[in-house]
Amino acid sequence: MSYFSDWGANNVTMKAGSIKRASSSNDKVWGEVNLTSDDIAYGTFVAVNANGGIKKISASTDLVHGIVVRDIYANDAAPNDKTVNVGHFSHGDCVVAQGVDGVTFARGEKVYVVPTGADAGKVTNVAEDMIDLGYWVEEVSAGNDCVAITLGYTQTVLNAVP
Repeated sequence: MSYFSDWGANNVTMKAGSIKRASSSNDKVWGEVNLTSDDIAYGTFVAVNANGGIKKISASTDLVHGIVVRDIYANDAAPNDKTVNVGHFSHGDCVVAQGVDGVTFARGEKVYVVPTGADAGKVTNVAEDMIDLGYWVEEVSAGNDCVAITLGYTQTVLNAVP
């Protein structure tokens, strides 16, 4: 099974949770137990569970643990009775996130994590009431609401000296 199709094409289709590029010793993917009854979709951000392991994000105050990366399990989610692979990616490396259905993304724009509701853990380009982890869109997938994201730098524009 391929995580990417038409790799050399202009319009690449990517699957959520796929690692596009990881080249640093800072990048880590490790297993965390899902102690909830929910399957967790690949390419969605998850939170630290106070009871151990991870859980779906449910509030903007949840401590974000990382993003669920695709593994050996089929379908589009990590089963709740299995260990979930959670990725942490540093600057310049890239993972495919699941976007909110219908949002139009563009290369170079920031993405934000949705903290509540049916889209919790997915990314959007709307900043208000969302979680800003510093990621930006590197590439837009063709036809499935996925985006390849990479961690950016915090930028502050200072006032110009007169």
